Amino acid sequence: MISLRSAFSALILGLACVACAGNPRPQKAPAAAEVTKPLHLPWAQAGLTRREAAAHLLSRFSYGARPGEVDAVAAMGPEVWLERQLAARSPEPGLAARLASYPALELSPAQLLCAYPADGTVRNEAKRDGLIPDDKDKPKLNPALDEEYEKQIRADLDDYAKTKGYHPQREILDQLSAQKLVRAVYAENQLEEVMTDFWFNHFNVSWTNDRTRPYLLPFERDAIRPNALGKFRTLLGATAHQPAMLVYLDNAQSVAPGGAPTTFGDEMEMARKMAKPASNVKRASLPPPPAAAPKPQPAKPQPGINENYARELMELHTLGVDGGYTQADVIEVARAFTGWTVMPGDPGAVGGLAQKMEKERKVGGGAFRRQGEFLFRADQHDAGPKVILGRRFPAGRGIEDGEQLLDVLAARPATAHHLAYQLAVHFVSDHPSPQLVDRLANVYQRSGGDIRRVVRAIAESPEFWSAEARGSKVKSPFELAASALRAVGADVQAPKKTLDWIARLGEPLYSYQPPTGYPDRNEAWMSSGTLLSRLNFGLQLASGKVAGVKVDAAALARLAAASPASMPGGKGASTPAREVVGMLLGSPEFQRR
Repeated sequence: MISLRSAFSALILGLACVACAGNPRPQKAPAAAEVTKPLHLPWAQAGLTRREAAAHLLSRFSYGARPGEVDAVAAMGPEVWLERQLAARSPEPGLAARLASYPALELSPAQLLCAYPADGTVRNEAKRDGLIPDDKDKPKLNPALDEEYEKQIRADLDDYAKTKGYHPQREILDQLSAQKLVRAVYAENQLEEVMTDFWFNHFNVSWTNDRTRPYLLPFERDAIRPNALGKFRTLLGATAHQPAMLVYLDNAQSVAPGGAPTTFGDEMEMARKMAKPASNVKRASLPPPPAAAPKPQPAKPQPGINENYARELMELHTLGVDGGYTQADVIEVARAFTGWTVMPGDPGAVGGLAQKMEKERKVGGGAFRRQGEFLFRADQHDAGPKVILGRRFPAGRGIEDGEQLLDVLAARPATAHHLAYQLAVHFVSDHPSPQLVDRLANVYQRSGGDIRRVVRAIAESPEFWSAEARGSKVKSPFELAASALRAVGADVQAPKKTLDWIARLGEPLYSYQPPTGYPDRNEAWMSSGTLLSRLNFGLQLASGKVAGVKVDAAALARLAAASPASMPGGKGASTPAREVVGMLLGSPEFQRR
């Protein structure tokens, strides 16, 4: 009897027997400055053939082999393929044509805010325009009539939104999720897609927080994707300036506590006077504010710092939970990031802010900073001295506090170790050896946090090619769906039903609520119940029953014919090709990469 593992191996290597869909696209070689030494992949020392090495590379550094791709990678050489993936410069004309169906991808953050306003914003505008009554004027009705009343109000609001040219925010999630799947299936720069998914999970923000929704798309597009294979400090800074992150972890509401000096107006001049050598500055002996007549201020909640972003910045994004920081450091980091916020949506607030910025400009300041929807507010930043991780931050500064802190965190050995461990878990095994993690951390530090160099070192490690590592990682639902679509050469014409399957299997995209991101360990994805659901997905896909996906029957027949389960004497000799391939796609072996 033919084993299921043998059948799975035949499916993977059998992809080489199916004709490629189109000629390979030309790819640019890495720039000379990026090349340190010839890439050496120790697959032969691990006892692998060239084709087996190609299959393993494709399973880890892409979303799986497409028809014919194993042979193509073996022919060009696994080293050549990986260098091209690390460079991430392959043209993507076919992908661009498919992404053209999702217009939200091209909108700026400001345009997204205008085109996809929150339900509450639409309701308030409708009240101002007299379409619906104010809440205080709502008639008192019995429960049955009240439900009918609200139903009519929602219908009126839908009509009102259409006349204003507004779109429901759900469309952002639909288009963002669709482009993620389309990229995973069709992109030539596969490693870039894998790393974009890895870093989004690392810096997780969630659609479940309704305030982040208009900012979620730019977060991945503008912060994560362009920096997925670059320097970690650049990536870290890009996420720190993104409204999605600042809103999701509440830093947009974090301001200098009452009585603290800020870098604005009269207080800015005071903060400048405080800017003495750090060794002479003591938090307890700050000079009092200048004796001036208090200016009338509208009533507002008592301001103060919020520690959420500060804590996750160190625990998740950089140092790790055992990174050597204290609760006092968390508080000081939160103070360093006070004033890192987003542009207000209310026109009145924008007007008042403009007046403050003009006042600051006239006194020679330049502390307010705006970049897109990111805003550093000098009037909300705690300009007092700080001590973070044993390092002194002098008084009288503005956005420089946060920027210097990002420099410090990105360069810490604890950050190198934390990131090395997470990358090793993702690409090698759930339990990477301490020796491998230490070597990767050293590469990170020697290269100044170069992500590309660390990934390269993973591929060059003996641990990556070991028998224990190969096939040891369970695919997430998204990885499973993308790899299955690629394996059968599917034409994804409408991704929605596939995305529904991914959510049903436990991974609704962009919707993991905790800032930790989805787990990256086998036990999170595999159980008897999920295995049955994964089998059903494979059968449905191969049978052409996933709406919006067209599967090539001839390609399925060739894959089934290459499987030992279909050969004379095999237990599936008389089984239809779609069922054979469906069983293989749902098999425990296909669930692993």
